[in-house]
Amino acid sequence: SDPVPPSSVTGPQFAATGNMPEERRSVAQVPSYWDVIFTASSLSGSLVAWIAYGHPGLVMAVSIIVAISTVPDACEVYSWYKGAKAQKDSSAWPQPPDINVWWHMSSFVLNSIGLICQLIFGWTVLAGMFFSFTFAGCKPILHLRYYSGTFNQNMCTLLPSMAVMIVATLFVLTAPLHGLGYQSVGLSSRFGGISMLVFAAVMGAGASQAVLLVTGIEAKAGVDERAPLVTKPGETP
Repeated sequence: SDPVPPSSVTGPQFAATGNMPEERRSVAQVPSYWDVIFTASSLSGSLVAWIAYGHPGLVMAVSIIVAISTVPDACEVYSWYKGAKAQKDSSAWPQPPDINVWWHMSSFVLNSIGLICQLIFGWTVLAGMFFSFTFAGCKPILHLRYYSGTFNQNMCTLLPSMAVMIVATLFVLTAPLHGLGYQSVGLSSRFGGISMLVFAAVMGAGASQAVLLVTGIEAKAGVDERAPLVTKPGETP
């Protein structure tokens, strides 16, 4: 008999034939609900804060966004301290590799130092450099090279980090040039501020890759299928 067309294979038929429809493979490149909500809320909230309060509004926004982004690292450190074993995630989204708790601890400390630099001392550019080191340097290396999905799938997991860096970049660009935020690092131009963010990102990428290589971290083994964000009526996700 003629083989079953791949486009008509779903549910039990897929288990029997091993064929996965192309249209279901393509939906794997959509981000998760949480990433979309966090990114949209961060960008829209920061825009409202900037329109309403200017640079101080962006300071408030980036502080909240970075603090929320640091919560998962804090939870990992706390779980390690309590001796709790990590729960295996069986979802279809790209999964992170098994990394040492020191990675989460370092990320938590760096972001905390960045928040202290801004909120207590007003060192805007220096704070932005700490954020750039982690969110534009370390996280892209970890997600793109070591997560279990394809490059495009792993790129989708970086949406929250992209949102943090967009807001952090704007918060550096809108800081007063003759204020403590720039003068604390001896800068007097916005180009200098952006150059420092780029420099920190490059340093973060290099440092994170070196640490991952030295510690022997391997990329998480992936699976071909990812659950679709939206399924058609009668289709098994």
